[in-house]
Amino acid sequence: MNTQSPLRFIKQLIYLACILLPLASCEKDASAPASDTIDYSDNWCWFENKQDAAGKDVDLFYVVPTCIWDYTDSLGQTRHHMDIFDAEQRALTDPSIQLAKSVLADSCNFFSPYYRQISMDSWLTLDTALIEERFKLAYQDVADAFHYYMEHDNQGKPFILAGHSQGAKAVIELLKREITPDISRKLIATYAIGYTVTPEELASYPILRPAQDSIDTGVLVGFNSVTRPDAVSPLFRDNVVCINPVNWRTDATPAPSYQGFTVSLDTTIHTLIVTGIDEDLYFIPSVEALLPKGNLHVQEFNLYKEDLRKNVWQRIRAYRKSH
Repeated sequence: MNTQSPLRFIKQLIYLACILLPLASCEKDASAPASDTIDYSDNWCWFENKQDAAGKDVDLFYVVPTCIWDYTDSLGQTRHHMDIFDAEQRALTDPSIQLAKSVLADSCNFFSPYYRQISMDSWLTLDTALIEERFKLAYQDVADAFHYYMEHDNQGKPFILAGHSQGAKAVIELLKREITPDISRKLIATYAIGYTVTPEELASYPILRPAQDSIDTGVLVGFNSVTRPDAVSPLFRDNVVCINPVNWRTDATPAPSYQGFTVSLDTTIHTLIVTGIDEDLYFIPSVEALLPKGNLHVQEFNLYKEDLRKNVWQRIRAYRKSH
């Protein structure tokens, strides 16, 4: 069984503040003016002011998961979206962005916009209509940032889209709404980790093409992880996109991880089953309704970090060979 040090476990609990299961399409949030826009020409609206986002011939555009809670503004009003200029909220967000950068961006220039993400409290309401209403503002920011990146920073380079949880929802929506045929020719792959894609979405959006191995390009890489089938989040029960990031197969072949556990894909529920891991280390009772005991959503970057790091390089190499 895989064991964890107390320090690592504490870090895992801290990371919980930076994830949450997303669910939503895009409707208006009455609590935040839709006319307000973020000026993404201001480098301060990007992680690390884009200071390291140069020098390589491939880019990665990353959208961070939920990292903030509801808060009260100076007028005494409860707000449900991140204030991207608030130092405390940015401090909550930065560790999650840094984790993704450390896992995914060895081979890439890294671009990650701050955006008015929905609060964790919003997801915990389980009110899908309310969630859908609030997500529109978050998506508006992500789309604006992406268009700014494409116009001013991409400079014709091939690129990767990536996101986790709410961020995965955002990059799926980018695929569905913003990726033109010209842009898609430069898209190496999309890593949408910890999210769900329905059969209806696959049928309606041909650009949502699930990955079948470790080197196909222009594809959607997605998966969710549990220790047992009954731990699947209720929000993900209709998901049909899943690939095993340890062996990069879409069948049930078990794959031993270098970390000491084994990962198998349950093809009936399109979810990864992880054995040889202590689920108690990852169980958070306060979010049990969303993440039942045995759900490993909060740890997917840590569980597969070396597999993902290697795979980014593999897909970049495959893209170069085919273009």
